[in-house]
Amino acid sequence: MKLLRPIVTMAVVFLLAFSVSLYSVRAARGSDHQDSPTVVANPLADITDVFAFPDPHDASKVALVMDVRPLIPSGMYAGIALDPSLLYQFKIANTGVTSGSFTENTVIQFTADSTGTAQNITLYGPGKPNEVGTSNTLIGKTGTFTFGKVASLKGGIKVFVGPRRDPFFFDLAQFFKVIPDRNYMNHPHVPPATATSFRFASKNQKIVLNGVSYGTAGSNKCVIAKPKDFLAPYDVLSIVIEMPKKLLAPASGSPGVVGLWATTATSGKSE
Repeated sequence: MKLLRPIVTMAVVFLLAFSVSLYSVRAARGSDHQDSPTVVANPLADITDVFAFPDPHDASKVALVMDVRPLIPSGMYAGIALDPSLLYQFKIANTGVTSGSFTENTVIQFTADSTGTAQNITLYGPGKPNEVGTSNTLIGKTGTFTFGKVASLKGGIKVFVGPRRDPFFFDLAQFFKVIPDRNYMNHPHVPPATATSFRFASKNQKIVLNGVSYGTAGSNKCVIAKPKDFLAPYDVLSIVIEMPKKLLAPASGSPGVVGLWATTATSGKSE
């Protein structure tokens, strides 16, 4: 077994006849853009955001979103689609989450059959993973759909993969003032970090973090100026799945708290 771009290697038993590839994963936590040399070299592997939210039109359903390929100039996404050499995965834990000790017991996988926007996308799952951890094989196929078009699949599932505006708000200039060592222009003389570099639209704006109130922007001597979204003129590729909540529930229970993360992975082939 050879991994084309090995990050983590482990022994794998192929449980399904069609699972002929081993994928080594790179996980993303929170919102990020171009956070390592690996994803700078292949931005189609770069996860920028992961979202989960209830369907606003049907309380029995939930939507999961993984955004990849950051910094596409607005409207200039012609020819940009998923990388057929990558496995895109949502990983879900539906037990042990509240205790803080959990691992994935459900996965949702996406692969593309070719390069370019004429590609077809195949959805696998949601279902129990063949393996847990950093190397994975494909689970049962649910259906295939076309890039750039909303599709309905079996089991009450709707999917979409295609370009969308980057939803993350990021004031880059102010970020470099709060955490100046991330700005290459500051090196080697990095100025001291200061929390007063945050911009707020109003001095009366309340500052609440994790349920704890820290007063207002004015009382913390924050900069009172309208924040500027650096990412506003950029698009991303969105991988979206809407499904009944029951598909993410434990085998013998009702839907509850889940842990959710996403990975992209390089593939290896049997030799």
